[in-house]
Amino acid sequence: MLRKIIVLLFIGLISQSCKELDLAPWDRPSDLTFWQTKEDAVNAVTACYGDLYNAETYIFNESLSDNAYTKSNNGNLVRDIANGNYDASNPLLQQVWANRYAGIRRCNQVLANIDRVAELDPSLKERLRAEARFLRAFHYFVLVNHFGGVPLIENVITIDESRNVVRASRETIVNFIHQELDLAYQNLPVNTAYAETDIGRATKGAALALKARMYLYDSNWPKVVETTEILMNGTAAGTYSLFPSYAGLFKMSNENNQEVIFDVQFMPIRRTHRIQYFLIPPTEGGYAAISPSQELVDSYLTINGRVISENGSGWNENTPYQNRDPRLRATIVYDGYPWVRADGTTTTINTRPGSGANSIGYSSNTTPTGYYVAKYFDPTAQNLVNSGLNLILIRYADVLLMHAEAKNELGQFNQDVWNKTIRRLRERAGFTDPNALMFPSNLGQAGLRDIIRRERRVELAFEGLRYYDIKRWQIADEVLNGWLHGMKTNNSSEDNGYERVDLRRFDPAKHYLWPIPQSERDRTNNLEQNPNW
Repeated sequence: MLRKIIVLLFIGLISQSCKELDLAPWDRPSDLTFWQTKEDAVNAVTACYGDLYNAETYIFNESLSDNAYTKSNNGNLVRDIANGNYDASNPLLQQVWANRYAGIRRCNQVLANIDRVAELDPSLKERLRAEARFLRAFHYFVLVNHFGGVPLIENVITIDESRNVVRASRETIVNFIHQELDLAYQNLPVNTAYAETDIGRATKGAALALKARMYLYDSNWPKVVETTEILMNGTAAGTYSLFPSYAGLFKMSNENNQEVIFDVQFMPIRRTHRIQYFLIPPTEGGYAAISPSQELVDSYLTINGRVISENGSGWNENTPYQNRDPRLRATIVYDGYPWVRADGTTTTINTRPGSGANSIGYSSNTTPTGYYVAKYFDPTAQNLVNSGLNLILIRYADVLLMHAEAKNELGQFNQDVWNKTIRRLRERAGFTDPNALMFPSNLGQAGLRDIIRRERRVELAFEGLRYYDIKRWQIADEVLNGWLHGMKTNNSSEDNGYERVDLRRFDPAKHYLWPIPQSERDRTNNLEQNPNW
């Protein structure tokens, strides 16, 4: 497991003071003393991984989309963006901007100083450089998909220099991301080549999968197909496959399995996160800061592969969770849910109005939608909430979904592609009905697009990708305008009795890009603002 070390020595890397004296401070490391040994170089790159994502950012981002709602103070900045009640002064925008550029700066420091380590084996040096390039590309990937064109900073710059940066075009940033990932790919090992102590570091497969995701977000369908096929056909970029159990994929006992391409690594006891606290029912030690939406629940098919509103689905509004896609139970806790506790015993979680401590409501620790999150439950967590569970950023299922989407957009989606992608995902999920597994040859491109997008939504729910998807598909102004709902309570006759939870607003003239944070523009006069902000 990759050791996410908080390296005290690394403090010296971000200090640019004391240069006039040219003396090393006696009480802390500095650039004059740090870059001496192999351990210095390895620790510096290891520290760069800590900038990827913290656990709260990873999970609260789902509430930016129509998949979830957050009522917690921890997520109030996310909630403001989701309902359109924000401007360039929103602190979350500043956090994303500052955190990503802090990560970029750390990577730049590695690339600027690693040649000073004379004892470093050349092959290890190139691998460490490649890791830094991959991580720097990841940060720019996040920035460009939120803000559009951003300043391109490839070197360590001074505070005075930072006041004069300008925005590069989106095209320039995207090209830079691909160039970085190409260089990283050349010198990164495949996933099976790392020693156990280095598992979690960037690999050839991670670089290629991130390239595919960038091509996907740019609708460059031929390049998506070309890139995903390398991961799907052969071992040149690593060895990956679907883990046999969808629910098991997210369990501590199955970490670092064959489906994981890149994740944020945590260590039980020594480094944990508390996102479980925000997800699970209060009777099980949770707080319910994040609640799945009725819209997400409705997107899960019935066990015969039909949409719940479709003739022949067999769906019954009185027993809405029966005979559904098995991924529903693996992901979402609903009324009547059979919850398996840490000691192996089972209890029923009831969420309907008046059913007990877990019932739908707006109190401090209950769910306003009637749903909790099951996906990341770790029964081995300390005090039921402090978990060391790794958080997956890229997995092989996403590669299959990217491939399927690109093939369909190119008009090349056929039974062979279906069998390699959607059918495999459904079989792994637990579908057995022929109607759910057969290629729907009677559908055109638009009908297949609906199937692929729905499959992507339920397969990757609560993995932080839905917000990006609805924006790149240009449907955010459809799904983020109007009420987000919870379960049916009949507390009101409006919306057929489904609970109204949050009124969303998305302005297509401005909200497809976030505004450049005002605090950054106050410091840097050259940063032009995005349209209509």
